[in-house]
Amino acid sequence: MTNIFFLVPLFASLANVSCFIENITRDHRFHRLLSVFYFTIGVQNAATAALCLAPDETTGLAFWIFQCHSFFLLAPVLVSLCSFCTGRKLFNKATIIIAIYALIVDLLCSSIPKNFVYEFALLSFGMAPLLTVFGGILGGSVHFFAITISLYFVLSPLEWNSFFDRKTFIIALCVWWFGLFSNFLPMYGFNFPPFHPVVDATLSVLFSIYLNRFNASRPSVYSLIASILISLAVGLFVGILVLGILPGFPFKELATSIVTTLTSLLFFAYLFKTTFKDEKPNFSFSLSLGDFGLSKQELRICELIAEGHSRSFIRLILNVSDGTLRNHLKNIYSKVLPESNSTSKDQLQRLTVFLSKQKLVEDVPDK
Repeated sequence: MTNIFFLVPLFASLANVSCFIENITRDHRFHRLLSVFYFTIGVQNAATAALCLAPDETTGLAFWIFQCHSFFLLAPVLVSLCSFCTGRKLFNKATIIIAIYALIVDLLCSSIPKNFVYEFALLSFGMAPLLTVFGGILGGSVHFFAITISLYFVLSPLEWNSFFDRKTFIIALCVWWFGLFSNFLPMYGFNFPPFHPVVDATLSVLFSIYLNRFNASRPSVYSLIASILISLAVGLFVGILVLGILPGFPFKELATSIVTTLTSLLFFAYLFKTTFKDEKPNFSFSLSLGDFGLSKQELRICELIAEGHSRSFIRLILNVSDGTLRNHLKNIYSKVLPESNSTSKDQLQRLTVFLSKQKLVEDVPDK
């Protein structure tokens, strides 16, 4: 079964592509950075699948160089994500320095690859490059510095973004970096398949679901496809691990098939349940706007406006584009302020005043 290991990073890559397609239409600066993140991990996992299938060292070296481009791009992207979540600018001195350092190391890998990889080994799961001491230290240093800066940001935030749960974000960050650094195991001759594709894609899909947790609209078909693909990848990977643990078991093929199938189904069931979980924001009041015929998403927008959130933050928390938000606001204006023919800016101000009065009415205690 290990000879089909390439399917694990392949499915993981397709799952990332699905997340990328779902996110690409959103135009918030965080979503744009997130699109780069999904795309980069997708390329990383696709290169891993291609590397496993490389027929010779020359082809393997070409795929490895291609993989390095995405591997080093991830460092400044992750630092930028942590910067945004902690109240900093996406592009600051730290992200710029990491980006320049990653670019230099990437150029070195491309120009003098033999100083980084001294040969390729055919392991049970496919072709794997073997790193030199120099290559391992220099390549690993990029992400070592990146994770150090990232942890400093999340542990010492200027202002933690309320949309992201701090504990969840830190745990996800540490797990992701652990999965990334596990990629070095086969590069030092350990006959252990890299599990960073599973970690990468799983966290990406879970993160995509997490970002949509306040969105009242239906999940997209791309979200469903991503959940199916990553479930297959997780099931295959667990099956391969079980096959390695039970080499002499008489019914190992049957046991592996059962474990693979059950793992895939259970993980997909978990993702499916999480995707359709209705999680309302924890607002201090609930608007009584039922008489206006507002949809669930439009009501959620009204609640966020009444809480004083900006349009930018509403786009972030509902994970929608600016155009989608404008359409929702137009529908709200026509239902709540039908007599208004003023500009959208004036309409938004009138809506804000109306919602503020509504909140004051609801805040008055019953006598």
